[in-house]
Amino acid sequence: MIRISRRHALGLIAALAASRTLPAAAETASSFPSRPIRLIVPQAPGGNADTFGRILAQALTERLGQQVVVENRAGAGGTVGSALVAKAAPDGYTLLVADNGTHAIAPTLYGAKLPYDVFKDFTPITLAATFPTVIMIHPSVPAKNVQEFVALVKSQPGKLAYSSAGTGNGSHLTVELFRAAAGGLDMVHVPYKGGAPAIQALLAGEVQLTAVSANTALPHIQSGKVRALGVASQKRSPALPDVPTFAENGIVVEADSWLAIMGPPGMPADIAAQLNQEVAAALREPATQERPARIGLVVVASPQSALTERLQRDVPKWGKAVKDSGAVAD
Repeated sequence: MIRISRRHALGLIAALAASRTLPAAAETASSFPSRPIRLIVPQAPGGNADTFGRILAQALTERLGQQVVVENRAGAGGTVGSALVAKAAPDGYTLLVADNGTHAIAPTLYGAKLPYDVFKDFTPITLAATFPTVIMIHPSVPAKNVQEFVALVKSQPGKLAYSSAGTGNGSHLTVELFRAAAGGLDMVHVPYKGGAPAIQALLAGEVQLTAVSANTALPHIQSGKVRALGVASQKRSPALPDVPTFAENGIVVEADSWLAIMGPPGMPADIAAQLNQEVAAALREPATQERPARIGLVVVASPQSALTERLQRDVPKWGKAVKDSGAVAD
C-alpha cells in the first residue's frame, strides 16, 4: 500500500480542483461551446419571451452542436431570473432572454429594490427581436379613428376606462404614453392580474380600451370583437398591415416591446462576439425566421452596441412613463 502524507493529499486535491477550472477559464471562441448552454427565460411558459426563447434554443442547438436548454425562472416581473444571470459565471454558458420590462421599465419601477444594474451587471449580446403593441377599443365605442377617440375622451373626462395586465406593466405604460401624447387624456386605469383577464375585460365591455402585443390582438381584431385604434410603433406591424401607426394620425407613440440576449458581466469579448454572430445567423435562417413572424415578432439580430444604445434610449423613456403614472412595485 502506498501511503501519502495529509499535506501531500491536500496538495493533490487542490491541484485537481484547479485543473478542473482551467478549461473554462482558458476557453476561447475557437473551443466554445464545449458543454450545454442555459438560456434563462425570466417569464412563465407560454408568453412571447418563452416562445421566442425556445425557437432560438432549437436553432442554436443545431448550429453549435451543443444543447441549449431553456429554463423558466419567473417571478417579480422577470427580475428574479434576470438577477440569477447577473450573478452567474461569465463564461457564456448562462444567457438571458431580457425584455424591456426587465431592463427598461424595472430600473424605475423597482428603484433601489432592483437586485441588478441593467448597464453594469450584464454583457449585451444582441437586440434579438421586437414586437409592436396595438391599442384597441371595444366596438361599442363611438369613435372610428384616433382623432375621434381623443375628442370623445376629452368630452367625457374620467368616464372611459382602460385595462392593463397590472400596474407598471408594459400594457399600462403604453396607454400612459398614449394619454400623454394625446394631450393628457383623463381615463380610468383598471389593472388586472395578467394580460388574459385584461383582454377579457375589454371583450366583455367592462372597459373601453387596452394595449396588447400585435400577435395577441390579431385574432380579436379579425373576429370583429375589438377594433384597432392604432399601432404604437414607428412602422406598421407585418401582422396588421392595414392598421396605421399613431404617428400617421399625428400622435407620436412608440412603445415597441423587445427581446434581447444578454449574459453575465465580464464575459470574454471573443465569446460574446461569437454568440452575437451565432444568434444572428440562427435567427436569419429561413426555417427559423418564419416561426417568430407567426407570433408577430420582427427579427432584428443587432450588433452588441445597438442593444446598449437601445437601453440608453428606453430606460429614461419608460422611466418617465413609470413616474408619470405613479406606478410602484409591490
